[in-house]
Amino acid sequence: MACHFSATMSTGTSSLRGLNLCALISHRLKLPSFKTPKPVSVPCELELHILASSVASYAEPPETINDDVDAERAMATHTPPHPTSSSHFICLLSGPLNQFILYSREEQSKWLIDIAHDLCDPLSKRGKLQIWAGEEWRSVAPTDLLTASVYQYSVPDGLVIPLLKISAGIGISITAATGRPSAMVKEVKDRDGRCWVTRAGYPLVNSHVCPKRMGDHLARVIFDTFVSAPRSPTLSIYDKMFCIALLPTLDHWFHNYELGLRFVSTVRNSSFLLFYN
Repeated sequence: MACHFSATMSTGTSSLRGLNLCALISHRLKLPSFKTPKPVSVPCELELHILASSVASYAEPPETINDDVDAERAMATHTPPHPTSSSHFICLLSGPLNQFILYSREEQSKWLIDIAHDLCDPLSKRGKLQIWAGEEWRSVAPTDLLTASVYQYSVPDGLVIPLLKISAGIGISITAATGRPSAMVKEVKDRDGRCWVTRAGYPLVNSHVCPKRMGDHLARVIFDTFVSAPRSPTLSIYDKMFCIALLPTLDHWFHNYELGLRFVSTVRNSSFLLFYN
């Protein structure tokens, strides 16, 4: 089964805007790899690239994260000492065109534009999507149909950006029955009441948008990476904004990055869109 779920989110005063990460891409679409050649479109395949010279490297993180300063160091980046050739690029996504069409639905190229922003520059969105037109790169409009072509996320000259990281799962954690974790469980249940995707009321699992192992300090960095609004200096990984209600099966896919939610628009009341095959 190949699924794409797109949901609008209602979180009261706590905005989840942008907390979509890379989880929204099915395992059927291949993730980053390095390539050297001139762009060549593979029949029936769509590829999304970025120039390697536009990508910053992450610095060596501290062994432990004990405060917000350590968390900032863990996400710090630096520009490679030697510029990468303009002929080198990184393949961000690739897969059969029909899979991309399945996920994008009526959004067409706007979907791929948003995904490219999410992977490369989620808050500032300084890049633009281009398509290889045989002899040159051409800008892509949101209403353009997706085609079996090579696309590129192009950032302004001189700008170097980090790609988003994926926090690999290391098993399923169990929320403690007391204290702040327990309070979060109740808050999520009171807020959602139903599965975000199916609207079923039972059985439900509190599915973590950010793994609890990240801790409070990294959770604040994640918030600042995706959300333009100011945050509390004491924001906790156990804030209800970092958790949503899902059916157990959907929670399993969500945990393994086979299912994800993508920001569509801000709403005051819960509203859900479901696309599946």
